[in-house]
Amino acid sequence: MAGKYRRSACCAGLAALALLSSAHAAGDPAPIRLLTYDEPPWVDAQQMTPHGVTIELVKQLFEQAGVPFTIEVFPLKRALKMATTQAGTCVFPVERSQERETALRWVSPLVISRYGFYSAPGHALSLPTLESARPYAIASYLGSGVGEYLLSRGFNVVEVSSAKLGPNMLAHKRFDLWVSDTRTAEALSSSAGPKLGQPALVFLSTLRAMGCHPDTSNVSIELLQVTLLQMLKVPQWREKVFKQQL
Repeated sequence: MAGKYRRSACCAGLAALALLSSAHAAGDPAPIRLLTYDEPPWVDAQQMTPHGVTIELVKQLFEQAGVPFTIEVFPLKRALKMATTQAGTCVFPVERSQERETALRWVSPLVISRYGFYSAPGHALSLPTLESARPYAIASYLGSGVGEYLLSRGFNVVEVSSAKLGPNMLAHKRFDLWVSDTRTAEALSSSAGPKLGQPALVFLSTLRAMGCHPDTSNVSIELLQVTLLQMLKVPQWREKVFKQQL
């Protein structure tokens, strides 16, 4: 079995190299305009140059693939609109969903996220199931796939402009629950704002990726996808994409 596994891994590696070679042979990769938004620890956009776990991964991905790029920061809702209307534009890291799947082309995965409900410090709620959150006002941020998921199921969702607003608004009782990526809640709780406890309920795991306008260069997309899969064989990057703290 070990010998068979080694042969399979070898064949997969050779296939990836062949795809990279064929993509390069098809022509020079076109530059891509990357759009992102402020959501630590994945993207911290408070400085002149955005940084964070996913920024590091994406920069390394484009450099290894040899695809020219620029990065700009926008509110998520606006970035999503631009990626669906402007060729050569991609937004990251966004949730893949049934509604978005055909509207964008994907380079994936960049982040595996788990989402939970958080209540205000000192006001713990018990949520045994997703349905038990239905009576409460739930905050999400504009463009969040999980917020859209809850809205589509008839939950009372309050949309705010940024993920960073969640903990402080929650502490001031502007709503009952904040829905967040567990890693983002952990990062914001440790860096600024009120200290949050454990989530009242973790109810969803989802894939987050780079979504690109359908007319984005085939050469660029193919190079990026193959290069990403090769990068994820390296423990350093695999851990950053898949590791969860909670």
